[in-house]
Amino acid sequence: MTIPLVKRIQGAAISAAPETDPALEEALEAHWSPVCKALYYLVGDWDEAQDLALDTFWRLYTRPPRDLTNLGGWLHRVATNLGRNAVRARRRRQRYEEAAGALKLQRAVPIDLADEVERRENQERVRHVLSRMKPRRAQILILRHTDHTYAEIADILGVAPGSVGTMLARAERDFERRYRALEERS
Repeated sequence: MTIPLVKRIQGAAISAAPETDPALEEALEAHWSPVCKALYYLVGDWDEAQDLALDTFWRLYTRPPRDLTNLGGWLHRVATNLGRNAVRARRRRQRYEEAAGALKLQRAVPIDLADEVERRENQERVRHVLSRMKPRRAQILILRHTDHTYAEIADILGVAPGSVGTMLARAERDFERRYRALEERS
């Protein structure tokens, strides 16, 4: 059985070298699956296992062992070393990320629950008011408060750039009137 990735590796080896090394082809055919499976059991991710197997065979191609009598053992030793290095690197990266997360939490400003509740209530009021406004007025407010320029707003809405200021002023007055009325009812 030939694995499609083996074909790609063989194609890469053929394009990288003027002549295909028959020993490399035989090694790929004979040892690709066992090396991939061993790496998969070690790293737990099939894609990473294939990448590491590819690196293993690349090392065979670029720095073959002096003694080829136990090629399978050499390939498995190289693959195991690469897999162990990958697992160690993953653990090290995870420790660094967890430490960075803990440091970020330590440096974070404590959340005042009353402020958080007030902020969320305010957001809900804003959403409520925007949903009650004419769609075009709500849209122009949202566009302006997401840092779009007047020219961009004019282009998006398909209006003359000179009319954006007037439209925006009307929308802001409408929003403010509705928002204050909603606050008074609350």
